[in-house]
Amino acid sequence: GSARRAVVADSAKLSIALRRTASFSRVSTAYKNINADTDSIKQVILGEGFAEGDISVTPPSADQIYDNSNPSPEDRNFDVRVYIDVRSTDLKKIESLSRGITTIDLEGLVVEVRPVEYLYTKLADIRGELFSEAIKDAKVRAEATASVSGRKVGKVKTASTGVVQILTPQSVEVSDYGTVDTSSVNKDVMVTARATFMLR
Repeated sequence: GSARRAVVADSAKLSIALRRTASFSRVSTAYKNINADTDSIKQVILGEGFAEGDISVTPPSADQIYDNSNPSPEDRNFDVRVYIDVRSTDLKKIESLSRGITTIDLEGLVVEVRPVEYLYTKLADIRGELFSEAIKDAKVRAEATASVSGRKVGKVKTASTGVVQILTPQSVEVSDYGTVDTSSVNKDVMVTARATFMLR
């Protein structure tokens, strides 16, 4: 059996990547610059009304940029980057930030903004109710099958729940390991249940 309920995202996350390219001899300078960039971007975010606790920042890191030219060690280029995540229960404010942050212009800095992720955090509050509804649905299905042979469905013998799926509205794209949609504000939560019943 299964049960499905429409819900609305109650929080959102915006992921921002800051990147600079530097030669081997300029990596240390790039680290200093990207730390300064990070401070500037944070000030913009705070200025939009977000709190320090809404913002998480990774330490800067660097990876060599590989190509087919076999450069000498001194001519190697590196990608220096920092990732910033901003979370909030104010979805409109996150959406506004996602549009505004791309207008920031700092020389040599590339700002990459991922699509806003919309999250539903109250799953624990409704999981039990949905499981009960899924068991009821399983019983209805069992009764339809049993009626063919003139039998009646009795008490539940065993019951187990499947994975929870958080889907876009009306979606049927489920996964054995569970699906979590982050692309839409409106979502459907679906729970499946397997049950066996006594027959009489």
